[in-house]
Amino acid sequence: ERERIGIPTEPESADSHAYPPAVVIYMVDPFTYTAEEESSSASFWLLSLMRCYTEMLENLPENMRSSFILQIVPCQYMLQTMKDEQIFYIQHLKSLAFSVYCQCRRPLPTQIHIKSLTGFGPAASIEMTLKNSERPSPIQLYSPPFILAPIKDKQTELGETFGEASQKYNVLFVGYCLSHDQRWLLASCTDLHGDLLETCIVNIDLPNRSRRCKVSARKIGLQKLWEWCIGIIQMTSLPWRVVIGRLGRLGHGELKDWSILLGECSLQTISKQLKEVCRMCGISSADSPSILSACLVAMEPQGSFVVMPDAVTMGSVFGRSTALNLQSSQLNTPQDASCTHILVFPTSATIQVAPANYPNEDGFSPNNDDMFDLPFPDDMDNDIGILMTGNLHSSPNSSPVPSPGSPGIGSQGERLLSREAPEELKQQPLALGYFVSTAKAENLPQWFWSSCPQAQNQCPLFLKASLHHHISVAQTDELLPARTSQRVPHPLDSKTTSDVLRFVLEQYNALSWLTCNPATQDRGSCLPVHFVVLTQLYNAIMNIL
Repeated sequence: ERERIGIPTEPESADSHAYPPAVVIYMVDPFTYTAEEESSSASFWLLSLMRCYTEMLENLPENMRSSFILQIVPCQYMLQTMKDEQIFYIQHLKSLAFSVYCQCRRPLPTQIHIKSLTGFGPAASIEMTLKNSERPSPIQLYSPPFILAPIKDKQTELGETFGEASQKYNVLFVGYCLSHDQRWLLASCTDLHGDLLETCIVNIDLPNRSRRCKVSARKIGLQKLWEWCIGIIQMTSLPWRVVIGRLGRLGHGELKDWSILLGECSLQTISKQLKEVCRMCGISSADSPSILSACLVAMEPQGSFVVMPDAVTMGSVFGRSTALNLQSSQLNTPQDASCTHILVFPTSATIQVAPANYPNEDGFSPNNDDMFDLPFPDDMDNDIGILMTGNLHSSPNSSPVPSPGSPGIGSQGERLLSREAPEELKQQPLALGYFVSTAKAENLPQWFWSSCPQAQNQCPLFLKASLHHHISVAQTDELLPARTSQRVPHPLDSKTTSDVLRFVLEQYNALSWLTCNPATQDRGSCLPVHFVVLTQLYNAIMNIL
């Protein structure tokens, strides 16, 4: 096998021609080798290299352009380091290889090998769908190097033993934030096992200051974000549960807008419209896209809790049983693998909506249209307010090399709003959870740590999660079969708020392992993979624009 290294593999079947290979263009950046990382000229050279790449693509056939991917490699990562330096050359190459592999998406075929003689039937329908002029851009499928293995509960295994069909569903985890200049709304999403990873950028800039008092940038931005989520659900054929994640504290205005978008009437209307639009796969309710539940969770740092490493004793679960390790390293887990502890406390046993008069805190005004409902100085020249959070990486694996992969923007469907009047919202979250992890959360925006800067370098790291909104229509949905309602409800359909938040945080912890770095054989962040991609997108836009 060693003799075959470097020899391209031969196609094994006729289908290999329908799936063109991905071509990676490596550009070595020699301009920033001696320059400082924070230099203003670094972004200029990066944009120049990207412009060279785009001009090169214009000379290629149009059907080949989607198969090319750009990877810019700094010059210092191409040079062999000295023995006395602490940079591990092989580890950088491994991280770069995994990062590039994650960016290479498989383009779906635009032709089939089956010829239709009659002009109708399954083959003709597939050919008509692939050649539809409404979607001229080629569809590219995310192909991760590894995903999370599905876990079956005892009830599902018992039902399959007696021949009962398992319930098909998926969970869409969405994370969003604003860019550094507050002109773009950034978002990323993944599913329950990491098979899906998409990003989105929504323009919310209002250049005319006279129109800012008349147009709600927050409402339009969140509505566009919700339409993008529906567009992703529309491309599947199974029911979904949606988890909207917010990096940073959630403002009252945001909560009010999300309560309208995620209302019960809105979710039911969307499910009916998705079933009517999906003609090909709408055979049964379980084979049609729909939304069963939705919740809104915010994540922010918690600086008042500290675990003292000096309190760790010999043989403790937080460290190896060697005195040398306790003296020379920080708080670690056995075999130096990171660990996360989750604590959830309900602020109310069940979902209760009660009117309340909210105090005027931090300059809060009920008519304020800020993204965060927080005061900002006038010299920022923006009335939106920072939506506190969000590298143009399209790869969740940590790589020492910046990659300007372009984020994909999903199709926007029909604007869907709830027709019911917004209820009185509680200022208090429905449930609180604490995310305690020995893994780090690096490359987060500085404003994320503004409330407690000391928490940024703590080990273990404390994060606080709050459940602000939760709605489930799985028990009342007429599109679902009656047999489904007889089962034990899904945690996201539970009326107990602590169960909902606990499931979200457990999945956040599981999805964080998709950021595993092959060089360190550990995850690169305690945050889920879509939050890591979101921060990479935020940092890339901040460094380039």
